[in-house]
Amino acid sequence: MKSILITILITLFLLPSYGQELKIEEKKEFPKKSFVLDARFSPFRNFFALTRNNNCLELYNRNWDQIFKHQGNPASYAGVIAFSPDEKYLAYGRYKGKNDIAIIRLKDLKVIQTLRAHSYMVTDLQFSHDCNYLASVSNDHTMVVWKAEGDNFVQFQKFEAYEDDVTNVAFSFDDKYLLTTDDDGFVTIYINNRGEYRLSQKIKNSYSYIYGLDYHPQKNEFLTGSSSGLIKYKLDKNKFIPVDSIKEKLDIRHDFSYSPTGDLVSLSHYREIRFFRTNDPGIREIDGIFRHTDNTLGSRFSSDGQFLASFAVDSALIIWEISPVEPSKRSVISSWVNDNLTPAQRKILTFDVVNDLYNRVDKSMVSPRDEFETTEEYNKRRSALEDWTLSLFQKKVEERYSLKTTGDNTISIPLQAVVGYNADKQIYKILFLETEAGVEIPVKQAKKLKSVWTKARITAARIREEGKMSFTYSDFQLIIPGISGSFNVTPVENPFHISGSVTSSRTTTNEPSVTSAQVSGQPDDQSIITHALLFATNIYDSFSELVNPVLDANTIAAELTENYGVHAEVVTNATLTQTAEKIREYATRAYNESDNLIIFFAGHGVYDEVFKEGYVISTDSRADDISKTSYLSHSNLRTMVNNIRCKHIFLVMDVCFGGTFDPYLATSSHRGAMEMYADIPKEEFIGRKIKYKTRLYLTSGGNEYVPDGRSGFHSPFARRFIEALRKYGGEDGILTTNEILQYVEKVNPQPRFGEFGDNEPGSDFILIAK
Repeated sequence: MKSILITILITLFLLPSYGQELKIEEKKEFPKKSFVLDARFSPFRNFFALTRNNNCLELYNRNWDQIFKHQGNPASYAGVIAFSPDEKYLAYGRYKGKNDIAIIRLKDLKVIQTLRAHSYMVTDLQFSHDCNYLASVSNDHTMVVWKAEGDNFVQFQKFEAYEDDVTNVAFSFDDKYLLTTDDDGFVTIYINNRGEYRLSQKIKNSYSYIYGLDYHPQKNEFLTGSSSGLIKYKLDKNKFIPVDSIKEKLDIRHDFSYSPTGDLVSLSHYREIRFFRTNDPGIREIDGIFRHTDNTLGSRFSSDGQFLASFAVDSALIIWEISPVEPSKRSVISSWVNDNLTPAQRKILTFDVVNDLYNRVDKSMVSPRDEFETTEEYNKRRSALEDWTLSLFQKKVEERYSLKTTGDNTISIPLQAVVGYNADKQIYKILFLETEAGVEIPVKQAKKLKSVWTKARITAARIREEGKMSFTYSDFQLIIPGISGSFNVTPVENPFHISGSVTSSRTTTNEPSVTSAQVSGQPDDQSIITHALLFATNIYDSFSELVNPVLDANTIAAELTENYGVHAEVVTNATLTQTAEKIREYATRAYNESDNLIIFFAGHGVYDEVFKEGYVISTDSRADDISKTSYLSHSNLRTMVNNIRCKHIFLVMDVCFGGTFDPYLATSSHRGAMEMYADIPKEEFIGRKIKYKTRLYLTSGGNEYVPDGRSGFHSPFARRFIEALRKYGGEDGILTTNEILQYVEKVNPQPRFGEFGDNEPGSDFILIAK
């Protein structure tokens, strides 16, 4: 025991003597398999990718669920990876061999292209920040610059004047400079001249291999790392010169990375991850991670500054929560619109656009919420910020893609490509503003479109609502030269704004369809449209993680979509702001008289005995928040949901203390509904049920905790709720709240059912099976 104590004391004595400036807490450790050689967060942190030394690529979503895996040739060793800045692609080096590069399209996780220009191992990859180029370097002594042309990358330039292996590649933040390092100890700098990169400067950096290179995300300076230490270079009169270094006792054998704003750099040093301040006079070491038991291989920051991934020869891959680390300006601006960016908006977020938006914002709109600001005031301020930001995004998109507007509030948009035609369904798949869309068009006109598509245009109505700065774009129509009339265009998503439906109010050759219900005044099954908004939270900043909410919500959403024709949206691990803004989005939508809306919550809940109030806990709710301003109170939730314009709403809450949603707990006021209407026709039953305004809720318990359940097996409440859905309403195909209650009422603790807000007597919420 004495020898162990002495060893510990000696180890502590030998650790660096700097004071801690960072708060670093372990968030997640991946299962130990083969050791990880590269790991990266995607630009908007919707994905996390890693490669292992057996040449295996693994891709995870925001909730750390694995969504893609590829096992390449183990003989080719682990690959290098790079995300495109618009989060459209993942480039994966050493895909099936040592010298190829796979381009994976992230929206459908398909390998759409394999690039082959190198004759030996690909050592590094990076996309330009404008998404126009991909640079690759190799042990074959070359660098290749690939140019994006639609969904393809073509070889654009090849540089072969290297005398040794090329180890690293990096674009400057504005893509003006392109840098490489090699095993001869040189840094080679190219400058963009009218769209092509030309040799500008060559610097002898060290007399040994250069293992690391990273360009500052906001300044014209970069760092190199080798066995000779860390060296910083800065641009001075069109030439880069060394301005600072740390060489003593710093042997850098692997890549390193800047933090999102460039204030910090993290690097591997034997078994440690070490952190340095780079914006002070002199590079200064401030902190470290000493968790790994073998040599570390790298570390990466997430762009929002929340996480750091570290990996080592000990096969450990650890995600750390780290603070204070400033998020990138790009990440901050994205948060102003609740991270709801269209593909075109993501692509235009270059350095100049980001700085323009960041510098122009009214600082009062982005200031933190304090305890004296009400939820209503805060939501109003955030809504104004979102509207302002969206209006700027829309203006930038119009400028970037050279869109033209006319005096009657119509905008003209060029096509980017025609993808293919389905003759059976008479739908042409096209691309505009980085968004896929379908066009309803007969065969004859489709043939014409294929020959003249570069001259065809899409028009859209561009309307600004009163009190708004941003526009609503709708009614997308295709105009083909030489053909009279127009054709309906249905984008996969609105290329100008995520929220809001994309509809067409005009018709071309076909008259709008009329249902029997519209003629008779009675609704039919097809006239009832049901929407579902499901919130599920597994990951919390200040509370224990849960295992089943996301699984529960996704399963319920799939069941509702596939068997009831419901339009379902799942929101995972949302902050309080994101939750409120998403509910507000649904509150401002237009609904038909017979439309239904299900709102579902799964996650942590809490009850405050002092305030006599229940709360839904968001992912960013703080455990030390005594005033509960970072929580979603049941009072606020009742108000928000009750004011949604949809006439029929059913709120389901699988959270602890959910029964405190309504202080007056109803029990069985709607039981016997099916028996009451047993002898009337199905259509009349539906008509009576949708006649009255519905505001009903169902919670998984009362004023008590409810169990999460075993991992992967749904919570007890969700399991019974799913069982009810899978009965599809029995013989008549109509599932009522009464029938749902029969399945969930025996769950322990006992679920609670009742009404709230403007619920009208005699109303009910129904689902009609397909």
